[in-house]
Amino acid sequence: MVNDSNVVVVKNLKKYFLLKIPWLESFSLKEKPSVKAVDGLSFSIKKGEALGLVGESGSGKTTVGRSIIRLIEPTNGEIVINDEDIMSLKKEKLRKARRNFQIIFQDPIASLNPYMSIGKSVMHPLEIHDIGNRKQRKEMVLELFEKVNLIPAEGFFNRYPKQLSGGQRQRVVIARAIITNPKFIVSDEATAMLDVSVRSQVLKLMIKIKEEYNLAFLFITHDLASAKYICEKIAVMYLGKIVEIADKTELFDHPLHPYTRILMGAIPIPDPTLKREKIIPAGEIPSPTNMPSGCRFRTRCPYAKKECGDIDMSLMEIEKGHLSACPFIR
Repeated sequence: MVNDSNVVVVKNLKKYFLLKIPWLESFSLKEKPSVKAVDGLSFSIKKGEALGLVGESGSGKTTVGRSIIRLIEPTNGEIVINDEDIMSLKKEKLRKARRNFQIIFQDPIASLNPYMSIGKSVMHPLEIHDIGNRKQRKEMVLELFEKVNLIPAEGFFNRYPKQLSGGQRQRVVIARAIITNPKFIVSDEATAMLDVSVRSQVLKLMIKIKEEYNLAFLFITHDLASAKYICEKIAVMYLGKIVEIADKTELFDHPLHPYTRILMGAIPIPDPTLKREKIIPAGEIPSPTNMPSGCRFRTRCPYAKKECGDIDMSLMEIEKGHLSACPFIR
């Protein structure tokens, strides 16, 4: 069970996708080939805290978010949200528990029903969980529209997704995610499809919502700068594993893992007189069906040693609260 401050506890989370192979070939294999999209992740998120999960496309970030709330079924692991063992819940109990954890998807136009007004879309979770009567539900939606700056609220209630801008649609999706007053929110690249100016507004809104509702937040992104803006802690992910996790200030001031340093070097600096050290990784990203032994980043790492292929590079605490999977860099 989690302690008083932890809303989310994840231990050894795994999600493997089995590959289709010819029927006759399967008899000669000792183990069925699979893509290890998530391979043994552990972390916790406190009440009112945002954890940023960053990494390049294909690292498994989205799979982590969807597995935690069981939009896709994990292969293995422990998931506790709000003192409830999510892995043990069956269909009906899981449906009832979902009011405590929600997700904000990357593409708002794809996650909204084009034939349902946005007022009804946001009201729908209240109907599913039997919260309030019809009049109360509408009042709750209108109040929430005001909070997410969809003003005038009455004017937006009967509009359809196609009548809104991208930023407005994302505000609708945020409103729908918090309408049931959840304890935990997964934000899956929620600002990736927005213009830069709109992105900053939505990030400020998410910070406001997190603080007002005292939410635990998993903020999935490929943008370290956005993660630094909204999160208290940042976890860096590469090929299904977390390679570094620390307080955001500590991570930016003292990155320990080579992959983290490479990501840092890709962040633009708004000052033409300053130059950031850029480290270019060698080679191509390994196939997720044929991972390198030892450290998964060693085939591209500029600091790689012979030992990197022989030992299991698990997270270890290098400094207090700062965990890294690379023992060779301090």
